[in-house]
Amino acid sequence: MTDASTATTSSTLDGLFTEHGSTLRFTAGQTIIRQGDLSDHVLALRTGAAKVVLRGEDDAEIVLALREPPEIIGEQAALTGGPRFSSVVALTDVTALAVPAAALRDLVEADTDAALAIYRIVAGRHRDSERARVELASRTVAQRAAAQLLALAPRIGAVDETTGAVRLPLTQQDLAGWVGASREAIVRTLRQMRDDGIVTTERATIIIHDLEALRVKAPT
Repeated sequence: MTDASTATTSSTLDGLFTEHGSTLRFTAGQTIIRQGDLSDHVLALRTGAAKVVLRGEDDAEIVLALREPPEIIGEQAALTGGPRFSSVVALTDVTALAVPAAALRDLVEADTDAALAIYRIVAGRHRDSERARVELASRTVAQRAAAQLLALAPRIGAVDETTGAVRLPLTQQDLAGWVGASREAIVRTLRQMRDDGIVTTERATIIIHDLEALRVKAPT
């Protein structure tokens, strides 16, 4: 389940955060935005990466997207004044700029470029969610897992200069939530990939050893 949304912003939207934003720092694993909370601010990521997660009534976690700088998060709830639809959790250490939700609403009402930038962000994320639904219906768990690992490797992976292996700060549960599968299905999938010499796993880490073999497993 990959996301391709871009953080298209306007100069006035950028200026709102750079001129009036308060710097917040989060450590890996820390919740940045919590599902169900009422919104009083919106954030722009400056460093690090975070995952957007939705927790269902059965407490199952679905990973909806990856967010990176200079993307903004929490904009929909900030604009509507409603509760947060999903949570955002830091995958790595994260630095963000926060501004009051009211300041974003005032800017969008007053500035056409800022309003258009927000529209593009929301539309792009909606397009990503529709694409993810198609992938969920048309691809196997192994195909989705391979595609997701390939998509994340250049974005949050750390390359070992000696071996060329790519280390991803992901648990098996993270990957299960990302591809819309049970943890048991992902354990089986990773076990097969491990037997094929493609990946290994460590605590909260998935290590890719053979990107070319992984590409073969991913759908074209």
